[in-house]
Amino acid sequence: MNLYHSESINIGFNRNTNEFNFWKFIEINNSYYVIQNKKSCFIKIKQLNVFCHNITLREATKFKIEQIFSEVQIKSNSTTEELLKKEPIDVLIKYIDVRDPNLKRNGIFQKEKDYDNEELRYSVRSILKNLPWIRKIFILMPNEKVRYFKDYTFIKDKIIYVKDIDLLGYDSSNCNAFLFRYWKMKKFGISENIIIMDDDYFIGKKMKKSDFFYVKDGEVVPNIITYNFRRIDKQLTEEKCNYYLKKAKLNQKGQNSDVFIYSKYLTYDFILNIFNIQNNKSIYIPKFTHNAIPINLKDVKEIYDLTYFSKYRYNTLDCPYRIYGYILFQLFYLSYSFIKFNRKIKNISSKTILLNDSIYANYSKFQLFCINKGDGNYSYLNYYKSKITMEYLFPIQSPYEIRKDSFLNISFNLSYSMDNIIKINEIKLLSIHEKQKSLYLDNEIIIIIIIIILMLFKNINSSYFN
Repeated sequence: MNLYHSESINIGFNRNTNEFNFWKFIEINNSYYVIQNKKSCFIKIKQLNVFCHNITLREATKFKIEQIFSEVQIKSNSTTEELLKKEPIDVLIKYIDVRDPNLKRNGIFQKEKDYDNEELRYSVRSILKNLPWIRKIFILMPNEKVRYFKDYTFIKDKIIYVKDIDLLGYDSSNCNAFLFRYWKMKKFGISENIIIMDDDYFIGKKMKKSDFFYVKDGEVVPNIITYNFRRIDKQLTEEKCNYYLKKAKLNQKGQNSDVFIYSKYLTYDFILNIFNIQNNKSIYIPKFTHNAIPINLKDVKEIYDLTYFSKYRYNTLDCPYRIYGYILFQLFYLSYSFIKFNRKIKNISSKTILLNDSIYANYSKFQLFCINKGDGNYSYLNYYKSKITMEYLFPIQSPYEIRKDSFLNISFNLSYSMDNIIKINEIKLLSIHEKQKSLYLDNEIIIIIIIIILMLFKNINSSYFN
């Protein structure tokens, strides 16, 4: 039995009632589990899951072990399993449709995301396919609706729209400002434990609730999902902060890689300061993962308060757009949960895949993955590849989508004609390089698909990108 984490158990003192007392495992003494309840009654037993019939709290402290076991009915782990099974879990996705002609934002940059490849359509499909136990999907966005979903009246049993200005109180394109305030989503009816995603995050395989959450001290809490750990110390962190600060100042846009790395080391430094890690010490923390993670709203409120009363407040919480010098939510949350709450580690296979490599990746390896632009400048050919990839991986339309006739009728919403976007030499390069890769479809078929769609769109001169 794994004794690394404390656990709570139920000991009922009256078989005729539904009344229970929670007893907490506090230590091991001579192979016995020592249990203590809120009224400081102690009892030694050999099993964590027991049910005592007709024993009052006062009597329980007087009985010898042999007498107690004569009254004990051994239970299985069904108590914790049932608790986890009954716990409602929702998904929260942050989204923006920059092509929406009705999108109006006051005084902030509208194009934090320069192209909408309908990732959300496929992200939702992946959730419905591989996380069937999810109660509801909340979409936090500045838009009024998602253009390829049905009227809200027909989808609100599963998909809930929340305007991001209603959460934040003002218009912002700073994703960190929203992430650190996710604890406020409770007022919109979201569950206490949730899985957070971006619209380009996907669930690659069937996963269980226990992959994301477990029961600790009688409560359902998140696992820490990571693929590796990183050792950090004060001296190295300070050196890296100074180095990347100089590079970040040259380009203050929040999406720049130097800005991101600088924020990563700022987050390390913040963690070291919170837990008072001195120069002669080091700690291990979970590596940053750009994929779906489970979180608890009370935990988020705790790290929000820490950030609010720190020197990082403006850049992280209050700035209406992303600039250098912010704290990374996911890294901070995972590290704080690991150090402060001693949460369980769950090794989940995950991957961030760049657009250009999207048709090459072996998706059978990953439970979670993200198809992301990264820091590079990509042509629409790269978005085109990812579109084919997403359609191949998740071809079955959800009941919440507006029906489309076929894959060949998908509008890719390109800003230029296809002749100007996909050059003949790019097609040749594809045929050369992609034949050397392992692909879920034969590469010749990919080329044929591209050529067919080129022919379909060849004579279309109107712009598809608003």
